[in-house]
Amino acid sequence: MTAPISLRPIVEARDLPPMLPDALREHFAQGRAGVAWALEHDASDGAPPGLLGGPSASAWPYALSSPPPVNVPAVCAVGPCWWYPSFGAVIGTDGALNNATVGEARHGSADLSAIPGISLNGRRLVPPENAPVLESGAVFLPWGAGFNYGHFVIDALSSLLALEQAGLLDGVPLLAPRLTAWQRDLIAMAAPGVRLQEIDAPVVRLGRATFATSMDHFLHHPNGLLAVLAERVVANAPPGAGARRVYLSRRGQSMRVMVGEAAFERALRARGFTIVRPEALSARQQVALMRDAQVVVGASGAALANAVFLPRGARVIEIQPANFTSQWVRAACRQVGVEWRGYVCASPCPASAAPLLARLRRGFKFAFKPDLRDLLAFVDAAL
Repeated sequence: MTAPISLRPIVEARDLPPMLPDALREHFAQGRAGVAWALEHDASDGAPPGLLGGPSASAWPYALSSPPPVNVPAVCAVGPCWWYPSFGAVIGTDGALNNATVGEARHGSADLSAIPGISLNGRRLVPPENAPVLESGAVFLPWGAGFNYGHFVIDALSSLLALEQAGLLDGVPLLAPRLTAWQRDLIAMAAPGVRLQEIDAPVVRLGRATFATSMDHFLHHPNGLLAVLAERVVANAPPGAGARRVYLSRRGQSMRVMVGEAAFERALRARGFTIVRPEALSARQQVALMRDAQVVVGASGAALANAVFLPRGARVIEIQPANFTSQWVRAACRQVGVEWRGYVCASPCPASAAPLLARLRRGFKFAFKPDLRDLLAFVDAAL
């Protein structure tokens, strides 16, 4: 049995040796640790603050007068380590637990005990006895991006781009667990020339690894890196379909059910909206749909990450249940020159108000019922 080792959390920007990007590339080539800041770029200067409405707007916990936080990610290099593909975790063979690579995994497993070999509330690791060995690799995909479209677009793809801009992908494979078709499509549009290597193993031993701190919830505080990424993806996407008004339906989703969504869709269709279920479209089709759109409406959810692919000057209306508020869509819109409008409605409503089939679907969390007439008036004001 492999002897256990003690884990010690590493906050990369604080604990790794700081240096300029050129020096970091040399350190990485030599299998030595270091950290450098990515380019500073805030593309939100002059962005409209947004607009808030709905009967529960006063409960929104943020201030439109204050812009969302904007962070500059760091790019990192480390030496010999283990990489856990399904979790994004990079753990040094000396026990260094790299914080940015496990930040999202903690949401699914607070003590990281879901990661094979970790125990004692995340303080001990029994290293794998056998694991595939690679000389080097670039890690970019955190736990949430493995299944969530929004985290994949904003956390994973932005991390990929940060590594590319820092010159850390030269001659190094981009590593990922086994991917879905939509994930491969997005990577192909974001970085057509990247050398992608998918690994079907629970853990891999790397001689050296590189990653970006944007793996850890960049979605909540993006900077201009997101605007560069979106421009790259759109440039490599298929032509648009000409839809000017788009509604992103959640009728096929189970977690948060909008009561009366079918009636809302009928009213929007009468206003010239194209109604789509994003999960039924490929990633290329979703990006192409955004290319020509001027107004996009949708309830809070991962599909609204597609807002970053809209043309500058377009408008997004996000329907937010009062018990599920956030400003990540607003933050993303500001970086790409898209106006955000939020409609906050009372939530939850009695679960019995939701259709029985929706309540019986796996993953049902709650239902909410916006006032259809008031919501349509909010939409009409944006057209």
